[in-house]
Amino acid sequence: MNDFNKFLKTELNEQQRKAVKQKKGATLVVAGAGSGKTRVITARMANLILNENVDPRSIIALTFTNKAAGEMRERLTNFLKSKHTLPFVGTFHSYCLLLLKTNPQIIPFPTFSIIDSDDQQSLIKKILKKNGLEKQFSASAIQHQISFIKNKTHINSADEFTQPIVKELYLEYESAKSRSHCLDFDDLLLCVLQAFEKNEEFKQKYQQRVRNVLVDEYQDTNKVQHALLKNMALNSKKKFNIDTLCAVGDEDQSIYSWRGAVVTNMLQFQKDFKPVKLIKIEQNYRSVNPILQAANAVISNNKMRHPKDLWSTKKAKNRILALNCKSDYQETDAITTLIKSYPKEKKLNNVAIIYRTHFQSRLIEESFIRNSIGYKIVGGIRFYERKEIKDLLAYLRLVVNPFDKASLIRILNTPARGLGAKFEEELFFEWERNKLFDFKQILLYLMPKQTNIKAQAINDFIKIFSNLKKEQKTSFVIDKIIEKTSYLNFLRKAYDPSEYDTKSQNIEELLRSIHFFESNKNKLNTNPEDPFYNQNIEKNVETFLHEVSLMQEKIKQNEDKSDQVQMMTMHAAKGLEFDMVIICGLEEGILPSSRSLNTNQDLEEERRLFYVGVTRAKERLVLTHANYRNTYGQISDQITSRFLTEIPSKLFQYLDISQTHPLQIQSVVSDWLGTRNARGKLLTFNTAKPVSSRSKQKTFKAKTVNKFFATNATQWKKNQAVVHKKFGAGLVTKVEQKRADEYFLTVLFKTGEKRVLSSFIKRI
Repeated sequence: MNDFNKFLKTELNEQQRKAVKQKKGATLVVAGAGSGKTRVITARMANLILNENVDPRSIIALTFTNKAAGEMRERLTNFLKSKHTLPFVGTFHSYCLLLLKTNPQIIPFPTFSIIDSDDQQSLIKKILKKNGLEKQFSASAIQHQISFIKNKTHINSADEFTQPIVKELYLEYESAKSRSHCLDFDDLLLCVLQAFEKNEEFKQKYQQRVRNVLVDEYQDTNKVQHALLKNMALNSKKKFNIDTLCAVGDEDQSIYSWRGAVVTNMLQFQKDFKPVKLIKIEQNYRSVNPILQAANAVISNNKMRHPKDLWSTKKAKNRILALNCKSDYQETDAITTLIKSYPKEKKLNNVAIIYRTHFQSRLIEESFIRNSIGYKIVGGIRFYERKEIKDLLAYLRLVVNPFDKASLIRILNTPARGLGAKFEEELFFEWERNKLFDFKQILLYLMPKQTNIKAQAINDFIKIFSNLKKEQKTSFVIDKIIEKTSYLNFLRKAYDPSEYDTKSQNIEELLRSIHFFESNKNKLNTNPEDPFYNQNIEKNVETFLHEVSLMQEKIKQNEDKSDQVQMMTMHAAKGLEFDMVIICGLEEGILPSSRSLNTNQDLEEERRLFYVGVTRAKERLVLTHANYRNTYGQISDQITSRFLTEIPSKLFQYLDISQTHPLQIQSVVSDWLGTRNARGKLLTFNTAKPVSSRSKQKTFKAKTVNKFFATNATQWKKNQAVVHKKFGAGLVTKVEQKRADEYFLTVLFKTGEKRVLSSFIKRI
């Protein structure tokens, strides 16, 4: 028995082997999260070559990222041991580019160039400027619309545009590309598809040569890619016309509809390529069983899917914890407590905090910074380093310090004012000669030397800062800046809709932080031992910026930490795995998002996002939600996410901490993580199921708190929160009776454990 056949026998389960060995016709492999689908698709190619004697040149495997293609090629090379040439393994776009290069007769011009995203935007900007529309539309938004429509349909794409003016821009864009013999990335697929549909000779020759087609991540295909596959595998009479076709995917992980992915392609596959052999791979090699059962329960509420149930041989108990928090700030504190209580011998790199949208990271980041916890934003950047946040902070800094050259240069042309690099160079030169001038004085000094248009732009810029002072409330100043600069309108024009949504949400979160800063008794931080703390603080622009600067400085101190908590959105989490996952913000309007509540299709995608988040967890899963959140100084009541209520109560421990002291939360969290065994036995959790009704939650709240932390009027308890005049707050770890009404209490204070008389202690 050769090495590969030994691998098939010992390393694959029964369903995986079925998928690998299926010999003829079309096969749809529904492979759940963590079920080893990449292993299956590469082993299937190796089996065709090694055991079925198929010519590698007759095999192609298509996927969505170069990274995935590289991993598949590496595994295939290990199977083949350099004895065979490799089949083509690559992305849809790279394969179509290869077909166009090797079949120049199928495109209108013999030689062509490919324009990337930046080139596309430059071309669209020229078209907008030519038609006097540069202020009405952004190149990014038009580019997004064009790409979305082209990936949605390949026949008469122009008819899909609902706005006549956008349709005209599209036609002019296509004409300009054609005159320059250029193709964009979408054209690579469309040109090949049109060749298949219009050139029968090309199609027949192709199908004679390529007899085996495999597609990975089929749930992420769009309409054009599905149409391509039909033309690769079916003849002109829609009959199956190659040896094998195998698509591997999981519609429960289809989360990219915003870029054209069509979840129903998985269901349509069985109709278009019938008869189709359906194989389900349900054994999961990543997660413990309770986490998989929770994921199964939630996703079963979706209709657009092939039913399946993930399972694992990894048995476990008490691995899912749900926390009901009073507010978003308590939620953040609870997450920080979880991280600080995580076993010291384990790496924080194996802990992930997952949220629905980028703006949710801000509170958690600030808490981690204050507590010196290293963190990394996966697939994104830190809150205070995001462009829109840095822009607005630069405006604020110029209010506080009118000599701040770096801030002036950052915002002088943001939004664009026609004051380009040449003017900046002149500005720097003159400022060096007139060092005592502030930014207004140097701009006024330069204004007479400029054209009328530039002089007006300078004057308009200076007006933004009129009547704005560093002693004023930050909320007043930032509102005026956003209004006077039309900053949100600038973002709307500069970015496609999804990017604009993200950036505007980040700005809303910045405004929330400012309002909280102004309404809080002290600063954003209320820990007296922290250097950020100050009892008597003026709530103005200057002090807010000082706090932000201190946080940014502390970020730099933590940057070098190799062991960092991973933070990411649910989209960024796909394909990753962690020992412990914390999913926060499980509330209606956040997860599921408010934009998804209007249609079942959008709601199902939100549920798939949650499913993806849950199935990232290998050992432990924490789900958090808040009763209310702070919105511009106002309290906004939150409703528990329906996704949390869809998990059977027997699968998780539900803890209401909304009225609970932080030290009690630390005790409970440590017990759940198994990191407090030395100081007391583990607590038993209440498993009552959360409900989405706020009134019912309040009824449940008192019952839960009483079960965990009830105190007796005449008796002290372990895990009881107390306070000492000298040592501060603490947690009782041991009770020893001295006489009828007196006890020796061993209490865990911040400075360590101490044994004190109960008469010197007060209950919290």
